[in-house]
Amino acid sequence: MPNPELLIVNCYLLVVKFTIFALLNQDMSHLLSIHKIFHGLSTAFLLLLVACANPVSPTGGPKDTTPPSVTKSVPANQSVNFNADKVILTFDEFVTLKDVSTQLVVSPPMAEQPEFTTRGKNLIMKFKEELRTNTTYNFFFANAIVDLTESNPLAGYQFTFSTGPILDSLTIGGKLLNAFTNQPVKDAFVMLYDTVYDSVPYKTRPYYLARTGTSGEFNLNNLRDGKYLMFALTDGNADYIYNLPSEEIAFADTLISPGVPDIKPVKPDSLNKDTLKPELSKLPVYLLRRFKEADSVQKLVRASLSRENVISVVFKYPVRNPVFEALKPALTGNWNIIGHNRTLDTLTLWIPAPGADSLRMVVADSGYTRDTVELSLKPRETTSGRNRDKDKAALQPTLGLKQNISGRIKPGRVLIINFTEPVIRVDFSKIALISDSIPLKPDISFDDSVKTRLSIRYPWKEGKSYLLIINDSTFTGAFGHCNDSTGIKFSALTEAETSSLKINADIPVPGIDYIIQLLGDKEKLIEQRIINSKTSLNFSYLSPGKYRIKVIYDANRNGRWDTGDYLKKRQPEVVDYHPKEFELRANWTLEEDWAIPSPERK
Repeated sequence: MPNPELLIVNCYLLVVKFTIFALLNQDMSHLLSIHKIFHGLSTAFLLLLVACANPVSPTGGPKDTTPPSVTKSVPANQSVNFNADKVILTFDEFVTLKDVSTQLVVSPPMAEQPEFTTRGKNLIMKFKEELRTNTTYNFFFANAIVDLTESNPLAGYQFTFSTGPILDSLTIGGKLLNAFTNQPVKDAFVMLYDTVYDSVPYKTRPYYLARTGTSGEFNLNNLRDGKYLMFALTDGNADYIYNLPSEEIAFADTLISPGVPDIKPVKPDSLNKDTLKPELSKLPVYLLRRFKEADSVQKLVRASLSRENVISVVFKYPVRNPVFEALKPALTGNWNIIGHNRTLDTLTLWIPAPGADSLRMVVADSGYTRDTVELSLKPRETTSGRNRDKDKAALQPTLGLKQNISGRIKPGRVLIINFTEPVIRVDFSKIALISDSIPLKPDISFDDSVKTRLSIRYPWKEGKSYLLIINDSTFTGAFGHCNDSTGIKFSALTEAETSSLKINADIPVPGIDYIIQLLGDKEKLIEQRIINSKTSLNFSYLSPGKYRIKVIYDANRNGRWDTGDYLKKRQPEVVDYHPKEFELRANWTLEEDWAIPSPERK
């Protein structure tokens, strides 16, 4: 399309020529026509000036989504006999570095990270320390290199060179999973040590290093031939050494050897050498299972006041022989009543008559050094109206109780009543269970030695409504408090409104227990069974929804999952999942056969 400004200028030149011609020939009619043309061109020119004075922003083209690419490097990628102190990478556009301190992985690790500067389209990597002789260095940039305009990353870029005459080319690949959930672990370090004594991860930085990706995968490239100790670490302080109790680890059972990757041929004149990716499908894949080691030393986690004259004491591990010695006041005899939770790591102390507003006592357990704690035995008073009302209610002289259901109960389930303090006297004749105005005879008993947990058993019938009446002063607590009159209404669930799942489980090998767990949303534990032979498991009266089945290979038969221990070369206990997720609907019954895989295959 012709330029409008140029077109108007050319028209003016023609008008000038015709004007001169008309003047020379004294032709008035032509002069009048030329005047009209000149007036029109002037108007057009003025409009053009106005348009130019108010420019419109350009709409622009499509967004740039192309990552930068390397056009040249000094030295060339995968060079040998490198003896300089810097590397220069040239790109096809301006680049910058993003999160290079966390993205860049150098193998073998350097004591100081290289210094990076940009000059034009060049990225300069300068080393702050002397490089090792006859060593292959690999720089994995992950997503650190991005273009300057749209931050498009040059994903997974690696640069490699050797300070000797040979470029090491062997490879190791694998995957890192969470040992308890089998979920992939990303951004952890997988490390190789050429010095292979047991305590090396505690003392020495690794010789080779890689970071796991989003699927837990890892590749260690450009390795020299040899046998290595493989260790994975979620590094809490970025020093590549296992030295924090919160750090999680994984390890290979035996020394491992790298393999030769199958690298696809490329054209000699191409630049694909900068982004070569070996084909790992023919190499052995190492599966590592990450865990957090358990500190075997018993510890007092905390001691706190639950309510007036009631203390909660939490230990790190289940107690074996707990000891509580009152120092001030110097209480003797049976001055407390001790209860515990199911896992034996949390104890509750009820102190009926302390004779003081505070207590200083010694706390101890087998294998745990004695410690002294001092606590107030009265709750702190609050000034806000709402909290003050709650505190007053909590201090009322009544024995509190709470049931384990909320309006519905599964047929076959036990109704549990929990008390706020141990019961010292009870009159079961004051308890009544009624359905359709007919009194029933349930089985009622305490489940624990200190009598804070009451079980009520009855063959509940589907769809039936029940009323449990607990009359006033049926129970008397250790602090002398009695319960208020209470009525609990509930009904039994029906198959029509719930679902059932039947798993026909076949174990792979005898000699160990298999903990079968039914899991709901977010791996919430719904039910748990322990089997050691071929068994049919029926999970009934389930709420409609999605469920998974998990198995824990309980090798030591202690009824729980056990973590690993690196120095003892003990891996964490293996877990697995049924391959299907079960979506249950109301009035559905699903049945599934499951041949549990052998733990050696995991």
